[in-house]
Amino acid sequence: MRHKVGVLLSSGDVVYAWTYDLSLTGMQFLSEYSADIGDMLSLFMSVLDPKGDDYVAIYFKVHVVHVVYDGAENCFRIGVDFAGFDGDGKETYERFLDGRIYSRFGQHLLER
Repeated sequence: MRHKVGVLLSSGDVVYAWTYDLSLTGMQFLSEYSADIGDMLSLFMSVLDPKGDDYVAIYFKVHVVHVVYDGAENCFRIGVDFAGFDGDGKETYERFLDGRIYSRFGQHLLER
C-alpha cells in the first residue's frame, strides 16, 4: 500500500509524492521531481496510529541517499534515511509500521 507524503520546499510550498517502500530507518518514495544525493528534506505524512485508532500527522527530516529514474513508474524513486522526527513522531511511525506488518504477516516488527 502506498501512502501520500508531503515534501516541504524551502519556498513554503508542498509537493506530494507516494511511498514506494517503508522501513524503520528510512523509505523510498516516488516523485515527479528529482533530488540530489545528500540533500536534507522535510517530509510529513498522515498515518493511522494503532494506539488511539486515529490518523495523525508526523513530521520528519530525511537525508537523500539515492535517486533513480523509474521508467516503469515514469518518475523518480528517491531513497532516504531518517534524520529525525518532530515530537513523538518516531514512536507513532514505529507503531504504524508494526501494525502494518502484523496485519499482513501476523508477526510484530517490534519486540513487545
